[in-house]
Formats: sequence, structure tokens, C-alpha cells
Amino acid sequence: MLDGVQLRYGWVGGGKSGQPVKVYASEPILAPGSRFVEMSTGAGYASFLDDQDAVEIFGSLECPYKTFSATSGLDGAFLCITDITAVYKVPVETGTFAITDIGDTCDVGLSSANLQGAYLQASTVEQLIVLQGDIQNNEWCLVRMNPNAQGLVNSA
Repeated sequence: MLDGVQLRYGWVGGGKSGQPVKVYASEPILAPGSRFVEMSTGAGYASFLDDQDAVEIFGSLECPYKTFSATSGLDGAFLCITDITAVYKVPVETGTFAITDIGDTCDVGLSSANLQGAYLQASTVEQLIVLQGDIQNNEWCLVRMNPNAQGLVNSA
């Protein structure tokens, strides 16, 4: 195993406040990715952020890795961390971590295997702020949610 390869991703520090949310139907939350979600408009369920979704980030689920029930909300409520001081270790999904990425924004990306992570050097929605990363093997980075991109789309 490479020095930078991680076996666990998710919340690693900072605040952990949030609220319970129900999950949208058939959402895949797969290891070893992250668990960033948006709140789906109209339905009120947490929905897994897809590759460079042009939507705001809402939080990060504290839930088991699994594919959720085909019925929205059936699997119960899970804590959704919405605290902007929370720090997460996530895999690098696309791009190469460089020291110049620290303090930069990036989007949530999704690999072909449905594994969610940081889409480095790509900022369409600017959902995440990069804090640190694996300069040696480009396996992971530390991020926090960007408060300027957090919320609910079309809330007016």
C-alpha cells in the first residue's frame, strides 16, 4: 500500500453540528469516498452530490456506506454535518494536488465507480475549500465546505 493511501475518509476534525435528514431513494454512498449531499428541492431529502453538480452543498452524511432503499426516506434519519468548521479527509477524484491548491476552491467530483471526492483545479460551483493534501501520492486532501456555496438551490 502506498504511504498516502487511506482506508477511511470523512470527518476528521472541527465542528460536528448538524441535524437529522432523510435520504433520497437509491442513493449510493460507497467506500472509500466522501458523503457530501445537497438537499433536493421540493422533496426535502438529502441527495448525493454527483460529478460537478451545479448545485450548492448542504452537508456531509454520517451514515453507513451502502446504497439506500428504493423508497425515499425509508432508511431513517442520519446526521448531516452542516458545520462550516468541520474538516474532512476525501480522496482526490480528479486533478493533482499541489501546494498551490491550499486555500483554493474546488468542486465535489465523482469517479466512474461512484466514489465521491475532490475535483481539484476545477471550480464551477466552488463547493469545497482545500486545506491540505497528499503531495507525495496524490491520494487524499483535507477540505471544508465553502460557506458561500452552502445552502439550498432555488430557495426563493
